[in-house]
Amino acid sequence: MTEDKKTEIKLVRESRAWKKKFNAFYADHPPPKHTLALPHVYFAAYRGGEIIAHSVIYRKRSKWMLDGLRVKPQWRERGIAKALTAARIRYAIKNGAKEIWYTCADENLVTICCHLVFGFQKASPRGRASAAAKIHHYRLKVSDELMKKLEK
Repeated sequence: MTEDKKTEIKLVRESRAWKKKFNAFYADHPPPKHTLALPHVYFAAYRGGEIIAHSVIYRKRSKWMLDGLRVKPQWRERGIAKALTAARIRYAIKNGAKEIWYTCADENLVTICCHLVFGFQKASPRGRASAAAKIHHYRLKVSDELMKKLEK
């Protein structure tokens, strides 16, 4: 639940009705499709039965990856992205994650700031470091400090 008590974040099974809401949410923007072949879970925030924010977490080999964080413009700056990120982190930890990753373009400062709150740090997977890169990987190590943040 976010600060706006009428906005809820919940896990629901994919169904025909859910797919219709999902497609409506992404009508003006392509959805994250590359995760469909991997074990994944979608998270969404709803208002009046409509998806107003969406995100995904998936596993690629043994690595947990956050992806596809998107909040409709009129619902931004209300803590919804942070709530979705916290929910995804909790899910990964509950399922055995020791660290969690995401990838982000350098100009996407809003997303970077949202993730830094949890303690994500810029990192490069083995053999892929590049100072000239415009997209970077960020890693969050599961720690006692993180667990305390997630309790709030």
